[in-house]
Amino acid sequence: MDLVNLINLGGPLNWLLFFLLCFCFCQCVERGLYLFQTRRGAKGDVVARYRRACSELDDAEQEYEALYFEMNRGLWLLNFISAAAPSVGLLGTVTGLISAFQGMAAAGAQVGMQDLSGGIWEAMLTTAFGMIISIPALFFYRFFRRIIEKRLFAMDRCGRTAEK
Repeated sequence: MDLVNLINLGGPLNWLLFFLLCFCFCQCVERGLYLFQTRRGAKGDVVARYRRACSELDDAEQEYEALYFEMNRGLWLLNFISAAAPSVGLLGTVTGLISAFQGMAAAGAQVGMQDLSGGIWEAMLTTAFGMIISIPALFFYRFFRRIIEKRLFAMDRCGRTAEK
């Protein structure tokens, strides 16, 4: 079974989840590359940039704020996806079960497994797909936030030593 058929089996909400997955993947790659390129010892090291601003007696507070926003750029999207994907998956569960019950009602007393299986299949696929997207999005959001917190701590330490 290929990906397009699997998404189609989960119903239209699976396409929304697929687009959330694409945004999540792009954001993880972009932030990962940014944080790798600005790590300590690298050419774009953010802690070194802040240390230079402190030593040159520039407005270090403005540099700190600029670096803070630069490091956090786009992380809201990962946070949003980690919260929204399970909700969209649950919405797909509800719509799938409604579809299954409509099939039961239409079949009347002659309800067979075929009448139920399509809606239940849709319900389970959207739930699983929502969780498959949400868990990595939350992991990478927290992973990137931890790296940023460590860098901010190092910048604070640099700022305090430059003031003395």
